[in-house]
Amino acid sequence: EGMRFFDESIIYRDFNYEEVLRGKAEVKKFIDDFSFPGITFATQRFDDGVVSTCFTWEVVIEGAPEGSAIKGISFYEVDPDTGLITYVRDVPESGIKPPPVGKL
Repeated sequence: EGMRFFDESIIYRDFNYEEVLRGKAEVKKFIDDFSFPGITFATQRFDDGVVSTCFTWEVVIEGAPEGSAIKGISFYEVDPDTGLITYVRDVPESGIKPPPVGKL
């Protein structure tokens, strides 16, 4: 259902992966691969941009230990003429708790 908001030429970048996803078909497959029972994607805080925006989120997996949710931030850009999303950048925090840099 959410795919209707994406432009046909969407570019989707996720810091977890080196490859850039291009086009609705690649983005749909990526999103479908992460849509399974027991996973909840919860948005938190939103910026109020006009043609671009950022928002924070967390992913909670049912049955996972308390405090193990992965948090992140996403940047979305839209085409001002169509209102469709043309670019996405997802930046999740480290899945290792506490992050390894904190141990240095």
